[in-house]
Amino acid sequence: MRITVVLTAIVVAASAVYGAGPVRSEARIGFDSPEGLAARLGPLLGGLDVCSFGENPDGRRYLLAIVDAQELAALERTGIELQVTWPDIRDKFRAVTGCDPDDGSFRDFGYFFNYWEMQDTLRRLAALHPDIVRLDSSLLSFQNRPLWCIKISDNPGVEEGEPQVFFNGATHAREPMGAHTCINFAGLLCAGYGVDSTITWLVNNREIFIVPVMNPDGYVYNSDSGGAGAYWRKNRRGPVPPDIGIDLNRNYGFKWGYDNSGSSPDPASEVYRGPSRFSEPEVEAIHQFERQHRFRCAMDFHSYARDNLYPWAYTGSTPPEEALLQEIGDTFALNNGYSNTGQWYYALYPSNGTSVDWEFADTLDQGVAKFASYAFTCELGINDFWYGSDDPAYVDAEVALNTPNCYYLTRLCGVWLAPVSLTVDDSTGNNNGQLDPGERAILRFTIQNRALHALDTARAVSAVLVPAESVIRALTPSAGFPDMPRRSSGGPAQFQVRCDSAAQANDTVDLRLNVTFDDAGVTITQPVMFSVVVGTHPVAIDCDEGWGAMGEGPDLSVSPNPARGSVHLFATSPGPATVRIYSQSGGLVRTLALPGSSGAGRRVLAWDGDDLAGRPVAAGVYFARLCSAGRPASARIVLARP
Repeated sequence: MRITVVLTAIVVAASAVYGAGPVRSEARIGFDSPEGLAARLGPLLGGLDVCSFGENPDGRRYLLAIVDAQELAALERTGIELQVTWPDIRDKFRAVTGCDPDDGSFRDFGYFFNYWEMQDTLRRLAALHPDIVRLDSSLLSFQNRPLWCIKISDNPGVEEGEPQVFFNGATHAREPMGAHTCINFAGLLCAGYGVDSTITWLVNNREIFIVPVMNPDGYVYNSDSGGAGAYWRKNRRGPVPPDIGIDLNRNYGFKWGYDNSGSSPDPASEVYRGPSRFSEPEVEAIHQFERQHRFRCAMDFHSYARDNLYPWAYTGSTPPEEALLQEIGDTFALNNGYSNTGQWYYALYPSNGTSVDWEFADTLDQGVAKFASYAFTCELGINDFWYGSDDPAYVDAEVALNTPNCYYLTRLCGVWLAPVSLTVDDSTGNNNGQLDPGERAILRFTIQNRALHALDTARAVSAVLVPAESVIRALTPSAGFPDMPRRSSGGPAQFQVRCDSAAQANDTVDLRLNVTFDDAGVTITQPVMFSVVVGTHPVAIDCDEGWGAMGEGPDLSVSPNPARGSVHLFATSPGPATVRIYSQSGGLVRTLALPGSSGAGRRVLAWDGDDLAGRPVAAGVYFARLCSAGRPASARIVLARP
């Protein structure tokens, strides 16, 4: 018996039981590569209601899709690997939520926020924190519901020109985890303002915009009209009766309708792209909203899978600044532990007309050069869109995994200065390279602008040195740094200090540089923290990651990066050399010997993630320095414990 007959019989039998319209099933579709998947399925792929992505233990990839009987039959005819996991998706809904999909008992979404709870929560935040919160209800859906936008900043009613970042969720109506993540982040910012120094700095120097529910009509349909049990995805506009709804994340203007493998021209499809680009009121509202702002970074939260995705979604072509996008994705993965991280097209499946491709694209928009945002998508959660509705601990844990990435994008959506190195010059003292009790010395500081956007060059940079303890006194407390384009280092800036004779050797003294700079016309002051140990000091760390790519001198690179447990360091040096691993604070962690060779070929060293005593080091950022004849080479290592 052919599989088509079996699958059709399953669906017909389920329909006889429930008798409420056509029954849809959940099916697992196995594949080897996006290109192979698109070649095998063609336009059928563009019409599938894909829910999630995963890998089997053997590494083979699969999609989970909700399909009807006709789609099941069409899939079987292609000969692709196929397994029905839930003959009737409503049975899965019962198992996941404990609610009957036909009686409307899931109106409150369980632990997740429904639309009305989201609205009330944002209003409550605005009432409790009027000094930093402004609500905007001007963005409207097809049914005239607000796409509520909360702005968090120290002067929320004023456009101050500060760096802007945009977070959003629930573009697809059945994805409450994204809305939950957005609301949670807004609450953390409000609760932490004036209490947590980092949050306070971010709110004072950033303009943070959050739209928790991008698809109000579909979201309300799921709660108030029982659509959750049918896993409603689209909005609620019916351009071609009786078909209702457009997939909002296939309706954005860049590469809209690029092909029929990444979206569907069929109004009956769950991924129908709409009659034209920006045709949907919700998408057009966001289109105009983003045109009025200059979001350096944007994050779209979706569910369910555990993915960190960056453009392009419409093609497998290499995106601009791929190395930077991958670095950001790697940082996301270090924070949330999601191993499926990469370019959307390859890490997920082909999609066109998506928000992230449009946000990232540097194109003309209505004849005006569009402001390009570094845009990303994070898919959260496991098992099902509604999984966790009766498990608050799971939802809170999943959201907590992604909260650091919200802070990360908020920091790096403008100039964000990070410490690179501190060296001690005591050549006028005992010249032993350290700051001793009673000694005068020059401290030289190097910092780096970690901003993501090319707009964010730190200009007119000056700094004031403020030691945390009186045992170190700044004799020349101010100095200047050169301008720092994004991703570049500046310095060293030097300050003369004196260490009190009463200071104790091995005492650690925190040093704060209050750095003032201009970021795209806005004056900002940021504290940058260092520390120095009296009587000793670690070897300075040179984090010039651009060195080595220029084809001069020694070279050092790392793979994989991030690494889990162990890492390989690829070194090019004409003779014997040493690779030293340092912590972020400058402490020596491990020393590796690179033997000499007859030529300058590339050689590999392995670091097992252990310190000098053979103990596993903590997960985090480390620096490797290749010390050989001539200028040293450095590499940054992101280490995640297995």
